[in-house]
Amino acid sequence: MENYEFEGVMDNLKSYLESHNINTSRLFHCLNPNHRDSNASMKYFDDGRCYCFGCGVSYNLVDVIGIMENLDNRSAFKKTMQYYGKNFDYNSTVRKDKEQTEKDYTKAYNVWSYNLRHNKEAMDYLLSRGLSKKIIKDYKLGFNSFDFKEFKFNAVVIPVSKNCFAARNIHNDEKLRYYKPKGCQVELFNTEALTNDSKYCVITEGEFDCLSFETVGVNAIGLSSANNVNKFIEREKSLDKTFILALDNDEAGQIAAKALIEYFDENNINYCTFDNCGYKDANQALVSDKEKFTEEINKIVFPLIKEREHRKTRQFDDEME
Repeated sequence: MENYEFEGVMDNLKSYLESHNINTSRLFHCLNPNHRDSNASMKYFDDGRCYCFGCGVSYNLVDVIGIMENLDNRSAFKKTMQYYGKNFDYNSTVRKDKEQTEKDYTKAYNVWSYNLRHNKEAMDYLLSRGLSKKIIKDYKLGFNSFDFKEFKFNAVVIPVSKNCFAARNIHNDEKLRYYKPKGCQVELFNTEALTNDSKYCVITEGEFDCLSFETVGVNAIGLSSANNVNKFIEREKSLDKTFILALDNDEAGQIAAKALIEYFDENNINYCTFDNCGYKDANQALVSDKEKFTEEINKIVFPLIKEREHRKTRQFDDEME
């Protein structure tokens, strides 16, 4: 095992957070997996720690790496020294580590999809969230009972990529509501929405919000986290789409929306906003009033579709002349 000098290592919390698209100059969502922070309550301090004003936790660099990369304490400390030990190439290590630890869940998705079709409680949960059976099938949603040491975690599974998934507990009263596997970085959900031929793309925060729009036939992508704005910017390459911002109506969602608006303005990209019919997020709007939700988003979407059709017709006429 390599030996690394410990001096100065713990001073790298700020750079680590910012490498994960977290703006340390303002409040951000609490990293505590047991704290569903809707108001961005965590702050980075120059003493090398971040503190949550909501739940009271305080984390150093090792703590944060453990949480962000789903590692136990020993592995998190080792990873910290690998990343920031003297003369260590952080970017090279992240790349090599990712290659070594990524797991292919393709076969598991097939099993979990089968499990869902034969588990009425799990299927009823997804239907209660307003998702259509077609969307549940098309996105290969599944069900699995994860057996942790202290308890079982009965969850619906949303495949994000072949190497990563998001799991949501079907029992709201349990202490653990969300889970992602070790080594699974927060990725954009449904990235095909960026590259397809749709004239527009709705930007949401969570996977369920994205699937809510897809349920009513609206092209959408999920950031998977309000802190994932930079990943979206890296993937966004289309100058021919109008983006519809439909992030959560809370502080974190509005901060993310503001960052995207600044990017769109600077790059002359067309965009508009959708307030989720006044609800906290798109899924809540879908569940509360599907008819109104569909009607209101189509007021934005239909003109964009007609505009594109008109443009194609005009282009064809010009070519024929």
